[in-house]
Amino acid sequence: MIRHRDPAAAAARFVTTVLTDFFWLQFSVRLGLRRVRVVDVDHPLDALVPFEPARVGVYLDFIAFWIRPLDDVRRLHGATAQRRAAVEFLGLIRRCYQEAAEVYGTTMSTTRRPRYLRGRFLAIHAFDPHLLCVPSLHIMVVVLAWTFYRRLDAALGARLFGGAVAIADTVLYIKQHSVNCIPAALYAMGRITPDDVTEADVEAFTAALFADTASVAPDAAAAIRAHVLETWRALVADGASDSSWQPAVLRLLAELDRA
Repeated sequence: MIRHRDPAAAAARFVTTVLTDFFWLQFSVRLGLRRVRVVDVDHPLDALVPFEPARVGVYLDFIAFWIRPLDDVRRLHGATAQRRAAVEFLGLIRRCYQEAAEVYGTTMSTTRRPRYLRGRFLAIHAFDPHLLCVPSLHIMVVVLAWTFYRRLDAALGARLFGGAVAIADTVLYIKQHSVNCIPAALYAMGRITPDDVTEADVEAFTAALFADTASVAPDAAAAIRAHVLETWRALVADGASDSSWQPAVLRLLAELDRA
């Protein structure tokens, strides 16, 4: 499929965007080549989620998570539909990276992550300077995948929902993000793909976070879900008159910086 001209060109554009708007953007700051304000976005609720490094495989699956369903699209709808889906999805995910970079280029954000330099964490710490936390691209990508493929096939979307939630949980389990990073990503997706990510979708996604685990106490999980939903609703209200989603997220970052 990637050998076809259109998906190959879309993939090349996406990879170029990732290299410039994700890797180079934060490494240029880490190396002192440019100056961007960096805000600590940790929240006390983060401490209620234990550090579980064994879950790193789920966290790293977020790339394959949006690629694998293309095989299902081919099986269900044929090669032409697969190519069209690939081109459309690559365009949307590229847009996510580009629009998130507009936030990162003004205000970067970070959390305190354990200095755990074993196994795959070595690569994470080496290639991710950890300056692009709000909004979480991990959350943006898995929500995009779930809702995009659901539009193409309801049953496929239903299967992807659980995987998207599992990956979202791991951003906290392996301490790559804070509870503050999740609502910003949900808000962004509601503005980027408003027909696909509705209020009901955000509520369903949030309600599923840490809903089936023994690792997080029920009251702690409920508090996390409440915070995510409350912050998302505040972003929606604050950004109602904005022409894009970034200003409300930047105001949230300014508020977190003051706090």
